[in-house]
Amino acid sequence: MTFKEKLNKLIQYGDGMRVLYVEDDNLIRDNNKELLQSFFPFVQTAVNGREGVDLYENDSFDLVISDILMPEMNGIQMIEKIKSINSNQSIIVTSACEESSYLLELINLGIGQFVLKPIKADQMIDVLLNVTESIFNTKKVEEFNYNIQRDLMHQSGLLEQYKEIVDVTSIVSKTDLKGKITYVNDEFCKISGYSREELLHTSHNIVRHMDMSSEVFREVWRTIKGKQIWQGTIKNKKKNGDAYITQTTIKPILDVHGEIMEYISIRYDVTELYELNEEIWNTQSELLDLVGEIGETRSNETGQHVHRVAKYSKLLGELYGLEEKDIMLLYSASPMHDIGKIGIPDSILLKPGKLNDEEFEIMKNHARIGNEIFKKSKRPLMQTAAIIAHEHHEKWNGLGYPQGLSGENIHIYGRITALADVFDALNCKRVYKQAWPMEKIIDLICEERGKHFDPKLVDLFIDNVDQFIEISNQFSDLVSNN
Repeated sequence: MTFKEKLNKLIQYGDGMRVLYVEDDNLIRDNNKELLQSFFPFVQTAVNGREGVDLYENDSFDLVISDILMPEMNGIQMIEKIKSINSNQSIIVTSACEESSYLLELINLGIGQFVLKPIKADQMIDVLLNVTESIFNTKKVEEFNYNIQRDLMHQSGLLEQYKEIVDVTSIVSKTDLKGKITYVNDEFCKISGYSREELLHTSHNIVRHMDMSSEVFREVWRTIKGKQIWQGTIKNKKKNGDAYITQTTIKPILDVHGEIMEYISIRYDVTELYELNEEIWNTQSELLDLVGEIGETRSNETGQHVHRVAKYSKLLGELYGLEEKDIMLLYSASPMHDIGKIGIPDSILLKPGKLNDEEFEIMKNHARIGNEIFKKSKRPLMQTAAIIAHEHHEKWNGLGYPQGLSGENIHIYGRITALADVFDALNCKRVYKQAWPMEKIIDLICEERGKHFDPKLVDLFIDNVDQFIEISNQFSDLVSNN
C-alpha cells in the first residue's frame, strides 16, 4: 500500500471517530494534535493522566493515545482507570526507550500498540491505520450483527422482506431439511469462488476446511434440529484452496405449526479480524520473549537460553500430545520462567559459587515474584507465564519449591518447563559452573525420573534426545560443552 493510499484509508476509517490525546509536553502535544486532526473530526487533548481520566469519564472516545511519564497521574495509572471503565478501549502508548521498565505493566493491561518517541509521522500513521481499521471493522460487525440478530428472531415472512438488504451486505445460504443447499447469494459465490450452479443441491461440505472437526458440525445439527439458533466461527475453504473465516448464524425457519421448513445461514467475513488478532498475539509473544532476554541478561545469562527453553518446551508439548493452543501458550510464555530473578539481589544472583542456605532461601523467592508479575492478568498468555514462573521448580516427588507440589498436581506447563530448563542449564556454562558433557546430562535426567521430573516426560525426552540435541546445536553460538 502506498503512503497516499494509507492516508486515504486512515481518513476513511477515522471518519466520525473521537480521539483523546494525553501528553504533558506542550510542543509535542500541539504538533501531534495537528496531525491527528488531519484524520479525525474530533480530537480532545489533556496535559496529564488526571485530566485525561476526567475527560474520559465525561465523554466517549473511540481511541485513546497517551504518553507514559506525566505529572499528577502517569499514563499507566490513567490506562488502569480507563480499562476499569471500559476493558475494550483501544489505546496507543507513546513511549521513549528509557520507559521500557513500564513494559510489563503495559502488557498486563493488554496494550499491544506502541509508538516510539520521538514520534515520526509515518510510524504514527502505520499504527493509527492498524488500530482504526480494527475499530472500524468491529463497529461494522457489531452494527451488522445487531441488525441480523434482530431480524432473525422475526417470523419467516419478515425474513423474506429483509432478504434484499441482507443479500447485499452478507453471505447468505439456505438449505433443505437434509442440508442440501437451495439458495446462495452473490456474496457466497464471490467469497467461495464457486458458481451458483456448482453450489446448489450440494452440502456445505464443499466449503468445509480440513481444520474444522466433525464434532463442530455435529453440534450445529444438534442445535438447529432442536429449533435453536446456532452461532459460532467457522473456517472455510475456497475453491482455490485458500481459507477464509466467517462468523456464522444458522436459524431454523419454522412454519405456522412450529415445524422446521428450512435452514438459513447468515455469515460475515471476519478473516481480517482474525489476522489482526494473530498479529496482536505475535506482538505479545515477542514482547514476552524480549522481556525474558532482559531477565537473563541481568543474571549474566544469554537470551539464547530462553529461546532454547522455549524450543525444548514446544517439542516436549508436541511429544506429550498437548493441543495446539496449549503448545502455543507454552512456547510463548516459557521465556518468562525466570523473570522473577529481577527481584533477587545481585550479590546472590551473580555469586560465582554455591549459595549458602540463607542465600538459597532468598533465591527461591524468584518463583513467587514471577507469579506475582503475571497472575492478575486475565489473558491466557499471561496466566500461562504466571503458572510457569511459579511451578518450574516444583518436583515430581514433592520436594521442590515454592509450594511443594507433587505429581500431576504440578501443572503440565510447569513440568515441561522444569525439564527443559534443567537440560539447558546443565548444557551451558554459568557463572557458578562449567557445562556438563551430554552423556552426564542424560544420565542425571534418567536418575531423576520420578524424582525431579515427570516419568512420562523423561521417557519422551530419552526417546527423542537427538531432536533436543539438534535444537541445542542450532542455537549453540553461546553454548559450550567443553
